[in-house]
Amino acid sequence: MNLLENRLAVITGAASGIGEASANLFAENGAKVLAFDLDDSIIEKFKDNNSITGFKLDIASSSAPEIISNTIQEVLGGLDILMNNAGVVSGSPIEEMQDEEWDKVFAVNVEATIKITRCSLPYLKKSKFGRIINIGSIMSSLGDAGLSAYAASKHAVAGLTKSIAAEVGPAGITANYIQPGAIMTGMTREAFKVNEYKDFWTNRSAVKRLGQPIDIAKGALFLASDLGEFVSGHGLVVDGGALVAGSW
Repeated sequence: MNLLENRLAVITGAASGIGEASANLFAENGAKVLAFDLDDSIIEKFKDNNSITGFKLDIASSSAPEIISNTIQEVLGGLDILMNNAGVVSGSPIEEMQDEEWDKVFAVNVEATIKITRCSLPYLKKSKFGRIINIGSIMSSLGDAGLSAYAASKHAVAGLTKSIAAEVGPAGITANYIQPGAIMTGMTREAFKVNEYKDFWTNRSAVKRLGQPIDIAKGALFLASDLGEFVSGHGLVVDGGALVAGSW
């Protein structure tokens, strides 16, 4: 059963981790995907996949929205699904954080999400099943020491998505955000090499394991498909039960 048969999708941050897993799963379910990433590997990553086209792009650049819009028109000819997945993290305590670090986190996690959504809306409004999926975090609901910029940006993604859902609903578009827990990706791999950190998050999860990118991709597939057509303005928590397994 191809849940996304003939759907047209854009996924940012798709060279690895959640973005790569989502691009592959969407394609396996019948979608044609434009995959964007700052990493050079994005071109080679999907060169043998006829359903996925990779483009190197800094989504935080001023020219990114226009490039994405033009590429949608040239390669896909329309758009049904936008997945704003690209993100960066900062681990600096607030007293030590430089303005440049804060600005970079918000430029990628929030401002790029706003601008790419805005340039995609004309295409999504022409779709019969428009979907916007933003990647938040369980830090969209929490805060933690050293994560002020990241947590604040993911809270912003939550509020932004809820407001977008209210605005685009009359056009038949849904907007949701996913709240991943501890997921083994390129961004977290080094941190999880520290046994104490890995053990903390493994035990924090009710199912006693770290998440994998495919766990989040499956949640995105649900929201992107007809199965999630009446879900909008929602934060889908995909964390193995970490938020409910005990006190924070």
